[in-house]
Amino acid sequence: LTFFLCYFVCFFVLSSGINAEYGHKEEIKLGDIGGNKFTIVLRDCEETTEENLENLKSSLLKTGFINYFGMQRFGNCGNTHLIGKCILKRDYEEAVKLILTPSTSQKPDIRAAVEKYSETGNAGDAVMLLRNKNNIEGLVLASLALNGKNYKQAIKSLHYKQQTLYTHAFQSYVWNRVVSKRIQNFGTSVIPGDLTQEEEDDGTPQWKTKGVRVLREEDVGNHGIGEVIMPLPGCEVTLPSNECAGFYKEILAEEDFPPEYLLEENSVAKEFNARGAYRPIIYTPLAFESEMLRYSGENDKLTATDVDLILGREFQRENQGEKLALKLSFSLPKSCYATMLLREASKGRIE
Repeated sequence: LTFFLCYFVCFFVLSSGINAEYGHKEEIKLGDIGGNKFTIVLRDCEETTEENLENLKSSLLKTGFINYFGMQRFGNCGNTHLIGKCILKRDYEEAVKLILTPSTSQKPDIRAAVEKYSETGNAGDAVMLLRNKNNIEGLVLASLALNGKNYKQAIKSLHYKQQTLYTHAFQSYVWNRVVSKRIQNFGTSVIPGDLTQEEEDDGTPQWKTKGVRVLREEDVGNHGIGEVIMPLPGCEVTLPSNECAGFYKEILAEEDFPPEYLLEENSVAKEFNARGAYRPIIYTPLAFESEMLRYSGENDKLTATDVDLILGREFQRENQGEKLALKLSFSLPKSCYATMLLREASKGRIE
């Protein structure tokens, strides 16, 4: 299956009627978004039936899907978590080596520059091959050219958000593995020692590194798996008070990573903002809807786009053709990946 992300609209934009004029006095800041609404078309779905769709909708709305971090969390090369692991291990030389590893996904000038550095070790000559010296590779090479083999300084030459993107990717990778192990061992049952989030006075969860409640045996029957959270490993989080706590140390050991570098308070974890956070294991989408569409050509337009909505253009099409597509519409909170819902919907068959 192939899929096309047809539109991606923030809740606050929808609630304002998609009015291009922004009239609020307070500026919108990072983190203010409540979530995202998606309309996604999956093509080449000839084997899908109405019964399949009803079963999918029932499953997603009743039991949800595992709230994994999606692959985009780990970068185009799929190695941002490895770079983050090296940074948190204080192995800055290896982190730089990974950043400057040639890849087929790189632009030609970047590929040429990192290959030059790999072959000669001359950062000054390598950086001159770059058209844009302000990208990640350019900043790292420029720092090496100026400061020699000061690899930590090369990492620190990157924007702080980029540095923490790497460390957060490693935390996300460990979280994914811990949650997989938790599901394998305990399924979707709530067990004593699981964590839930305390609520604000208005009933909304405190998505912070505080307000965590450890469930006792007598509490278990009052909570569903959708309320259970697992911490991203960090130096300021509470681990579950059950077997799941050991999963963190087991997985970090498998990664040849000293657990104390991430699970205990230390200067490097704080320096790179690896304090940790909390994330629900299971999430149930809001207002999930599906529709079967018939079409003929691969480039047939099957749904309205952002431009259509903003301009108020009416979208109409005849539902006919020999090919079958699925139109899925749903809403997710911030930091919840649509690709993981699609993975569940397709049972991993999306290409």
